[in-house]
Parts: sequence; structure tokens; C-alpha cells
Amino acid sequence: MSAQYFHTPFELDRARVLRTAAASVEPGGRLVVVDHGSAAPWSWDQDAEFATPGEVAAGLDLDPADWSIVRAEAAERLATGPGGRTATVVDHILVLRRSGR
Repeated sequence: MSAQYFHTPFELDRARVLRTAAASVEPGGRLVVVDHGSAAPWSWDQDAEFATPGEVAAGLDLDPADWSIVRAEAAERLATGPGGRTATVVDHILVLRRSGR
């Protein structure tokens, strides 16, 4: 199960949606969440604050007896925007594994 760049300017209980996604993960499976970690210069919301992967994991409030963090990190990449403009942006990567029990 994965959620990629699951951001919106509208009111949404994002943690609830991600918990619902986690509930559908089979034992031994993974939940992958890739989020924005920074705003590109051409982004519509320059003042956005992005939760770290650890903060996202904590907000899901998943049982640590059933879930472990496989990966929680920030990664930089070169993004291309309007008119071919490029900028280095940060992506937040969170991979959670559901125990096989």
C-alpha cells in the first residue's frame, strides 16, 4: 500500500486516511508514504510546513508490536517545473512494515 505526495490545501484528516490504509496491509506487508519535504520555488504554497517521516509515523499511532519503521529519511532530488526550471527539492520517505504474526 502506498501514498505518494498525499497533500492538499483542503481540510483532511490525513492521519486517519493513512491509518485506514495501514489497516488494509497484510501481515508482512509494507505501507510506503512519500511526502514533500520542501516546497519547490514554483510551488503554490511557499509557507507550507512538512512533517518529518518520524512525525508522520508518530501521528499514525500504530501499535509498535505490529509495526516497525524500515526507512524514515529525507532525500534530495532535482525537480523540473514550469518552463523547464529546475530546483533541488526534498522528499520525505517513510516505509513501515507490518509484522508477520
